Amino acid sequence: MPMSVAARFRIRPTGPTEGRLLTTVAVDAVGGGLFLAGATLFYSRVAGLSAGQIGVGLSVLGVVALAATVPNGALVDRIGPRRALIVLHMWRALWCSALAFVGSFWQFLTVLVLLGLAEYAGMPALQTYVGAAFSDAERVGVMARVQVLKNAGFLMGALLAAVAVGVGSDLAYRSLLLGDALSFVVAAALMVSVREVGGRGKGRGRTGLAPFRNRRFLLLTCCNGFLQLNLSVLVIGMPLWVTRATEAPEAIAPLLIAVNTVIAIALQVPMSRGAETVPGAGRHMRRAGMSLALMCGTLTLASWVPPAAAVTLMLASVVLHTLGEIWHASGGWGLQFALSPEAERGSYAAAYSLGPTAEGMVGPSLVAGGVVAAGAVGWTVLGVLFAAAGLGAHTLAVRAARVTEPGGRRAAPAGTSGGPATVR
Repeated sequence: MPMSVAARFRIRPTGPTEGRLLTTVAVDAVGGGLFLAGATLFYSRVAGLSAGQIGVGLSVLGVVALAATVPNGALVDRIGPRRALIVLHMWRALWCSALAFVGSFWQFLTVLVLLGLAEYAGMPALQTYVGAAFSDAERVGVMARVQVLKNAGFLMGALLAAVAVGVGSDLAYRSLLLGDALSFVVAAALMVSVREVGGRGKGRGRTGLAPFRNRRFLLLTCCNGFLQLNLSVLVIGMPLWVTRATEAPEAIAPLLIAVNTVIAIALQVPMSRGAETVPGAGRHMRRAGMSLALMCGTLTLASWVPPAAAVTLMLASVVLHTLGEIWHASGGWGLQFALSPEAERGSYAAAYSLGPTAEGMVGPSLVAGGVVAAGAVGWTVLGVLFAAAGLGAHTLAVRAARVTEPGGRRAAPAGTSGGPATVR
C-alpha cells in the first residue's frame, strides 16, 4: 500500500516487527477474500455437491473448529505464538490445496474435518503474539491496524474472485482455493522473518482449561459473544430486512456492506484509542452495546416509513452498526490483553474466541429465523441483549479496574503465581 494511503488510514507500522506482521495479515486476508467469495460456488459447480451436502460439511467444519479451540490455545502457549502461526498456516495451506480437488461428498467432508482443526486458531495465535511482542500502550493500536488490513485484504480478494467467477471455468474456480492456499504459504514464510517473542514453553504442562475456571472471564466471553451477533446482523439481517420488511429498493442491500467496509477502514484506528486501559476498554464495550441497540431501533423504524425515509434509516442503521462494531473490537482487545495471564495468553485468547466462533455457528439462523422473522419484537429483544452485553462487559471492567494501578494498568499479571487466574 502506498505510504500516502497508509498514512491516510493510519496503518503505518511503528517498527519492523509490526511491519512484517501486518504484511502477513494482508497476504492472509487477500487469500481469505478469494476463498469466501468463491468457495461455495466451487463446491456446487465444480465439486458437484448439493446444497444439503455443502451445509452438512460446513456445519461439521464448525463443530470440529470449535472442539479444537482449547487444544490449539494450549499449543500456542506450549510452542510460542510465532511457531504456532507457522504451523497453522502450513496446515491450512495443505488442506486448502486438497479441497480444490475434491470430487465427492466424503472427500469434501474428510478435508473439511482436517481443515477445521486449525480453522479458527489463527486469530487467537496472532493476538497472543501481539500481546507478547508489544507493550500495553501499543497492543490495541496494533490490532486496530490488523483489522484495517484484514478488511482491505478481504475486499481485494473478493474483487479478484469476481474476475475468476466471471471466467467461470473449473480451473478458474480451483484457482480461488489454490490462491488461498498460496497465501497461507507466503504468510508462513513471512512469519519466519518475524522476531521470536518470549513465552515459548511457559505453558508447558498446562491444559488450556484455566480460563474456564475463571468465572468473570467466562462472563466477559459471553458478553463478547452476544455483541458479536452484529456480524450476522450486517451480512444476513440487514439484507433480509431491506427486502422483506421495508419499502427501500433492494439495490441498497449491497451498498450497506460497502458503507460498513469504508467506515471501518477509515475509523478503526482512530476510534480504537482509549481502549488500552481496563476502564477505557470497558467504556468502549458499553458504547458498542448502546450503538448496536440504537441500530435495532432504527431498523425497526425503517419498516414503518416511506421508501426515501427507509433508505435514510437503513443508512443510519449501518453507520450505528459500524460504530458499534469498531468499539466492540477495540474494547474486546483491550480487556482480553489486560486480563490474560502472561504464561497462558494463548489459552485465554482461544477461550475468548469461543464467543465469535459460536456466533458464527448459530448467529445466521438466529438472526434470519428468529430476529427478522419476529419483526419489531425480534429487533427489540436483540437491542436489549446488545445493551445488556455492553453494560455487562463495562461492569466487569469496572470491577477489574478496582485492583489495578492508577490509570487502569494492571498492578500484576493475572494468574502468574501458577494457580487459576482471576480477572484483575
